[in-house]
Amino acid sequence: MNMMIYGRIFLLVLISWMVTGCTTLTPPSKEYLLMDAGVKNVQAQSTKEMSVQLMPIVVANYLSGNEIVLVTKQGDVHRSQSNLWAEPLSPQLTRLTQQRLERTLPNITWFGGQRLPSYEIALLNIEVDAFYADLEGMIHIAGRWQVISGMGELSASNTFDVKSALKSDGYSTMVQTLSVSWFDQVIDPMAKKIAMSFKK
Repeated sequence: MNMMIYGRIFLLVLISWMVTGCTTLTPPSKEYLLMDAGVKNVQAQSTKEMSVQLMPIVVANYLSGNEIVLVTKQGDVHRSQSNLWAEPLSPQLTRLTQQRLERTLPNITWFGGQRLPSYEIALLNIEVDAFYADLEGMIHIAGRWQVISGMGELSASNTFDVKSALKSDGYSTMVQTLSVSWFDQVIDPMAKKIAMSFKK
């Protein structure tokens, strides 16, 4: 009888240890969103009135998960299991980029993929090859964009390759630096070139 009682006590202690062990092994995760802190301060640029569809921004496969990644100079990819994007990069970048372009180029009617007019409109394609920090404290953003007219002709295009130093350690600083660099060094120069291509 005593053996059965001791056995049950041991089993309860073992289960409790396993549950406690499992909960302590997994650190709580933090989730991050990109933010466009400067969207209210952008200066509108003049263009002719037209319509453009912003296609969903395409990110490289290694960036498509929810893990925030660090990449070494040797190409080693480190995926954080406890620092995650609250939303995959592609829809984040697409939504925030459209919001910025609507303010920067207000004479252009911007369409997302969910609603389109019946007539042919221009397309803006953006591809992102790099959107990460390295182990030396630099963030990297690289890719390309093209505007295709409603007639299927290339109206404007360019590549981007941005590097910015992190001011401090930590994933919050990394996300903020990626956000600022995306809008100030990728989207704003792109908007200026689009405005030049579609002057009144």
